[in-house]
Amino acid sequence: MPAPQRTDADSIRREFGFLTVTEVLQLCATQRILDPSSTLISAKVQLGEGNVFYPGIVLQVDGESSCVIGHRNVFHPGAFISAEHGGMILMGSDITLGPGSVQLRAGRADAVAVGDSARLSNGPVVTGRSVLGSGSQILGAVEADSVVLVDGGDFASSPPEKRGAVLKGAGLVSGVRLAPGYLLQGFGDFSAAGVVRQTD
Repeated sequence: MPAPQRTDADSIRREFGFLTVTEVLQLCATQRILDPSSTLISAKVQLGEGNVFYPGIVLQVDGESSCVIGHRNVFHPGAFISAEHGGMILMGSDITLGPGSVQLRAGRADAVAVGDSARLSNGPVVTGRSVLGSGSQILGAVEADSVVLVDGGDFASSPPEKRGAVLKGAGLVSGVRLAPGYLLQGFGDFSAAGVVRQTD
């Protein structure tokens, strides 16, 4: 007669490649995890120090993929990071994901890179071969596929024309390259949206 299958939470976590609750608790020595029992972190994720994890965060990386995260990033509830089938996620430091759900997804041959002090909030999904430079922002339910937002100062820096590039609104944006100091805002059809200079 076959042995009964274990159904405790730690066994299920291991089956899906995540750290156990005890292992997540051990990360609290270098991370700020508000609710370890609701935080799912793949054993393959490489973490810097001082990252803040609110409840309901998922960092999912399969055996063929990689995810490297820097320091002092803030993951608000609903942040979902996924690298599968050879995909790669690279995050710098002092990045804010949220409030509102944020997804970074890298599949086969994809790589998503997010630079220092970037800010993503209120529903963006980033896929493909995307580079979000330092200080860049994606605000709203934007599906950004293989976009490049060029480096600049963060959202609070001055003058605004030297801030990182910004995507804002809702809808699909694909293959766009946006220079620092510029904003592309659209609702539904970004191809019809005009690029404007950032202002205070």
